Amino acid sequence: MKRGFVLVNLLAAGLAAQTFTPTNPAALAAREWRQQHERAIVDDFVALLAIPDIAADRANIQRNAEMIARLMEKRGIPAKLVTVAGGNPVVFGEIRTAGAMRTIVFYAHYDGQPLDPKEWATPPFTPTLRDKQLEKDGQVIPLPAAGQPFNPEWRLYARGAADDKAPIIAILAAVCHRRRWIEDEVERQVRF
Repeated sequence: MKRGFVLVNLLAAGLAAQTFTPTNPAALAAREWRQQHERAIVDDFVALLAIPDIAADRANIQRNAEMIARLMEKRGIPAKLVTVAGGNPVVFGEIRTAGAMRTIVFYAHYDGQPLDPKEWATPPFTPTLRDKQLEKDGQVIPLPAAGQPFNPEWRLYARGAADDKAPIIAILAAVCHRRRWIEDEVERQVRF
């Protein structure tokens, strides 16, 4: 019985190791690229999170839109702000592919609803890194020095860190990593 228990645990551990260790060449390349560019990705994320994103705060929403457009341009994606009287700007970007018959669209919003800062452990628009989840008594720590890796247990807290500024940064990082593939092999227009 004890031998069977050990065998089941060993098999479970082996499966878990396979689950979390990619062997697919594309996944390995993506992981390596992310590790090499991790600090730049996080720095862009922190800078975007630091801009308040309350939808009714037109001046800061404009700053968010301008920053997202700059992030797109930095990655070689022509971007423009589309405005309608009385509304917040929409950031539009496009990767044109000659001969493309289809289009892929990525959408994410960058505005948020009003909040009560008293409900936050730290100021909502001051991105704060913690050594673990806040619910598990995560302590505030500084961003690591340039070139130092990020511990996957660390958590970055700020308004919009999950909804919806993280997907914006993730999409831009993925496009930056796979830009040549998008242009050469996907044969689709890509719009943002």
